[in-house]
Amino acid sequence: MNTETMRRAVMVVCAALLFVSLSVKSRPSQNLSARPAFRVLSSSKMLIKVSGDVHHPGIYAVPAKTLAISVIKMALPKLPLGQGNNETIASAPLLNGQAVDLATRTDGTYLVTVDVMTVPERMVLGIPLDISRMSEADFDRLPGIGPALAKRIVTYRQNNGGFLRFNDLIAIEGMGDKKLELMRTYIQPAVIHK
Repeated sequence: MNTETMRRAVMVVCAALLFVSLSVKSRPSQNLSARPAFRVLSSSKMLIKVSGDVHHPGIYAVPAKTLAISVIKMALPKLPLGQGNNETIASAPLLNGQAVDLATRTDGTYLVTVDVMTVPERMVLGIPLDISRMSEADFDRLPGIGPALAKRIVTYRQNNGGFLRFNDLIAIEGMGDKKLELMRTYIQPAVIHK
């Protein structure tokens, strides 16, 4: 074996040992199967998505009751902010899982829009979902819910006033106890009524 091959082999072995060492140390000692799909942020923290004319778009963990304009300033607007076209929205407190978008004009005026993050974003970030706002495609993304059941859920909601509580799901054909328990981990707690 030449020196170069030997050196590479030693580096590969060292890297493998380091990887094994780190993975063993980082394994949790508790059973994770009973944990909910979403992590619970303290009531004083929330996750907000910022996009648009900012230098640093992304997800920000901010204190509760943070204003949209404050999160935009954290993401550094590309242009200095002059007068806003919708000061009421920009100065309203945000809720966990909202998405803030900034559009600026060359004259310095700006427009802020506030919406909610998409269902896949909320699922990845562990932000509970609101089943009264989800589309058929959103329900289809949930584990155990296929396109046919997603369609029945949305139809049931539309036929019953456009609002859906967690307990209403049991009345939908194809929704068994196992699917309900799986969905419970993704649904906004305030919507679950036992």
